[in-house]
This record gives sequence, structure tokens and C-alpha cells, in this order.
Amino acid sequence: MDTRNTRIFVINLLIAFLASSLFPFGCANPVAHIPEFNKNDLAGVTPASGAMPAPSGRSHYVLVPYDAINITFPYHPEHNTDSKAPITIRPDGNIILDAVGSIRAAGLTPEELGKIIAQKSSDRMKDPEVIVTIAQFAPRRIFVGGQVRTPGIVLISEGIIMTPLQAIFDRGGFTDTAQVDSVVLIRDAGSGNPRIGRLNVDQSMEGGLAEQVTLLPNDVLYVPMSGIGRADLWVRQHLRDILPTELFGLGGFIAGAS
Repeated sequence: MDTRNTRIFVINLLIAFLASSLFPFGCANPVAHIPEFNKNDLAGVTPASGAMPAPSGRSHYVLVPYDAINITFPYHPEHNTDSKAPITIRPDGNIILDAVGSIRAAGLTPEELGKIIAQKSSDRMKDPEVIVTIAQFAPRRIFVGGQVRTPGIVLISEGIIMTPLQAIFDRGGFTDTAQVDSVVLIRDAGSGNPRIGRLNVDQSMEGGLAEQVTLLPNDVLYVPMSGIGRADLWVRQHLRDILPTELFGLGGFIAGAS
């Protein structure tokens, strides 16, 4: 065996040793401390981030962050918002009105929001009436990151229901180092009280079980790197720090060893 092949053989032995040494750590789930999402907690709940838009003309549409709205006081027009510059619901789900302050808007129907504004305005107006209309719907987006082929935004068309797996496959699917049994879902990320939990989508891919969670606009999906993937990455990144310096005599031999 020549010198170059000897060096390659030694490197492979060292990598195998390191991999076996790190295996117990690689088996650990890096997001095991995050609790699982309970499907019962999510069933029938409309979170602050909102829901899919209702078809035009239906009154039960629920407002979401980035919706633009107009607020009209029929009997006090001086307090109307400028229809050319409607109010945009902030990422935290709130709006700010002069003389009223911050009001929670996301998660409410326009009618519900109108009643709340009227109630808060009653101390300076006599029997106020408020009409809330939607000037522009917010884009329906899901944010997918981490160990997927092409992290980015998934757009949802009106009336379409999307699951975590569908969103992940829309971005090219998982990488080889993904922790597929612990996808992290972040809901109400812009609020002061986001909901964070793990989803075991592997049960659907391998076990044939139906997905228990339907995604909502502005949900964030994060696919963590598996423990084994982290161990492998650590070995590759620290290879030169671990191996004896005399093994690096031949330029480019590491590429030949892989």
C-alpha cells in the first residue's frame, strides 16, 4: 500500500471511529425539549394568526396580520380612516387608532372588530356605530425553513387546505439530514405569545396516518437537522483539527478520501 493510500486508509479509520464515538449523541433528538402539538388543542381553534379567507360576500371571514382595513364611523365621519391609506394589521395582530390606542384585530371578524372599536370609543362619542371593511387581503403564506431542499415561502390559494407535508414537499422535500419525526411548527410568531410544538410527519409518510394539523396563514415550519446529521457535520467541519498534521502532506487527498 503506497503512502497516499495509507493516509486515506488512516483517515477512513479515524472518521469511522469518530462516527461511532458520536453515535450516542447523534441518536439524540435535537428538539426533544419542545412539546408535541396536541391535535385536540388545535381542533376547531382559530388562532390569532387567522384562518383561510372566506369566499367573497360571506361575513365570517377572520382577520389576519397584514390585512388592510377601512374603519368607518357613519355618524362621526371625522373619525373615518382614509380609504386611500387603509390601516394594515401589524404582525402581532394589533392595530393602533388615534384616541383609542392598540386594539387586537387578528382573529376577529370585521363585525366583531367594529363592535370592539365602538365600545372603546363610547367614552368620547354618543352611541357610536363602526363599520370595518377589508380593503386588501393579506397574502396567504407559509414559511418553511431548515432541512428542506429549497427553504422559502409557500403561497396558499383561497379556499385551499394545506398540511405540513404538502408545504414541505412544495419546497422540494426533506434533505438527507432532516429530523422528520420532529418538524417544529410556530404559530402566531408575530404575537407576544407564539405557540411552538413538534409534529411527527414521519407517521404520515411511513405509517400511512392522516396528518393531524392543517396549516394557517403565517405559520412557520422549521425542519431541524437530525442528531446524526449534526454529528456528521461536526466531524467534517473539525476534520483538520482532529487529524494529525502529517496526514495533510498530499494536497487534495481529503477529496479523494470521500
